[in-house]
Amino acid sequence: MHILIVEDDERILGFLKRGLEGEQHTVDIALTGEIGLGLAQEHAYEVILLDVYLPGMNGLEVCRELRRRRRMTPVLMMTARDSPDAQQEAVQAGVNDYLPKPFSFELLLAKIDRLGLCTGHA
Repeated sequence: MHILIVEDDERILGFLKRGLEGEQHTVDIALTGEIGLGLAQEHAYEVILLDVYLPGMNGLEVCRELRRRRRMTPVLMMTARDSPDAQQEAVQAGVNDYLPKPFSFELLLAKIDRLGLCTGHA
């Protein structure tokens, strides 16, 4: 699958990128919401992994803008915010799935595979 990771923590970003490439996925990365939004507009990703807390445009704003522009790529929100209100806000922004940090890499892979089924790429 072709996956976009939008995450500003370079340590987490590197871990995710190496792990997903090790699973034979093609991975693009963005450190800001604006860059992630631009990449999501330019490329056909099967899944987008999106952090909430990003410099500039946050992850919820990125997801809302993608949906406003009719980009329906499945979005998996990764966040330290794990309250019912935060999850509801993410769903209302158009997020397809929600993964509280910290998380296991195996759970991330399972969620990516499930989301990939939605686009026919798992």
